[in-house]
Parts: sequence; C-alpha cells; structure tokens
Amino acid sequence: MEILIGIVVVIGIVIFISRNSKSNTQKETQKTEPDIDIKKLVREMFQQVFPNGQKDIQEGTNALLNILNHSVDRKTAEDIFVKSSVICHGASIKQEFNKERLKTHLAPYALHYFNNVSFNEFYNYLISRNSKALLLNEFFNRFNEEQSRSGTDQDEMPQGYGEFGLDITNPIPVRSVPDSYNYLKRLRTAFDDKLTYDRIGSMNAPNIEQIIDAYNLYLDNKKIATIYICPYNKKTSSKAPKGLKLVS
Repeated sequence: MEILIGIVVVIGIVIFISRNSKSNTQKETQKTEPDIDIKKLVREMFQQVFPNGQKDIQEGTNALLNILNHSVDRKTAEDIFVKSSVICHGASIKQEFNKERLKTHLAPYALHYFNNVSFNEFYNYLISRNSKALLLNEFFNRFNEEQSRSGTDQDEMPQGYGEFGLDITNPIPVRSVPDSYNYLKRLRTAFDDKLTYDRIGSMNAPNIEQIIDAYNLYLDNKKIATIYICPYNKKTSSKAPKGLKLVS
C-alpha cells in the first residue's frame, strides 16, 4: 500500500505544480482550488490496478507463489506482485512496459528470486491482467519479429564495416533487447574487470537496416568506450569488441 501512496503523492505534486503554473490573469480571475485529496487519488489508482480489490491481490499473490514454486513467503510474494502491478499499469499508460522495464524494477529487491522461466511467466501474467500492456507486448513482439527477419545468424553482421562493436557501422548482433543487457553483463576487460554501463539511446547507421542501441561502458566510474548493439537478429554474438571479453 505504501508504494501506491508514494506514487499518488508524486501525481498530486505534479497536478499541484500544473495548477499553480497558470498565468497571473487566471489566478486573479479564479478562486484558489482546493487541496488535492490524496486518499481519493489512492483509492482511484488502487481501483484501476486492482478493480476487484483484495480478491485481485490474493489471486495475483497465489499466482506468483506458484510461479516461484513457493520459494518465498506470502508477504514477500504479495509485495512483489502489488509493486510490479503498479509499475505495469503506470508504464503501460506511457507505452513503456516491457521485459526490460520489469527487470529494472525487480533488480534492486526481488530479481534474485526468479530464473528465466519464472521471470517470463510472471511477465506474461502481469500483462495478461492489463489490456494496455497486452496490446503493447503484442506490438513489440510483431515489431521484433519484423525487424529480425532480415537479421543475421552470424557473430558479426555481414554488411558491417569498421571496428566490431565500437563503430556504429558494425554493431554487435543480439536476439532481443533483454539479450542486449545479458550481453553487457557478461562483458569484461582483458584483465577480467567487471564493467558498468548506461544506455545512450537508439540510432541508425547507413549500412544497417535495423535500429541500433548505443551504450557507454565504465570501469570504476570512468568511461572507457561506447559500444553499439543491434538487438533484432537471429543470434546473439559470442564475440566481444576489441580489448574486451565475454564470460559465461
């Protein structure tokens, strides 16, 4: 319940700022609007995410317990389900809910409870409860399928040129956006140092049909390279850029 209150407080602040950013003329001609009813907003948000109230929460908690083979207690499962459902709902409104978004949400506190199979099952269960997320997921699946039709099943893209992974014209081929992050997590320096990364954004190269994502790589918070990954292929490359290596 705390997560819902926190989210609605943010919404309330945004609304408050928006209302108070009106022109001076409007302020002079209109009466001061009443304070935001936080409890009412909480109820409205709760109703949207869980239209059947506690029944929905109980069913979702039971579903997650089964997905995780009861490896966590009920309270933990309920906490994960409620928070993830709120994230699913909020991100779907912005058309931003996908496996990457869910993984980012779970990573700080619950991702270690999941393996690939249970994570996919939980993701599918969440979107099955949310019509906007379901439509968005179908769109991404169609988009990925369309993009990957012309993708390669080789370690390098045949039309690529330049330094592998380090030039946008020769991006690293992987099978999907989640596979991009798996690839990045496996990257090490030649001396086996673990790296961190952040995403710059999506872009295009003149010789590559698909979209390319760029990431900055850091060693001890110092940027050491920018690498380019194309996540719409039939295979995830087993090759690393020059000066780096992949671990299992």
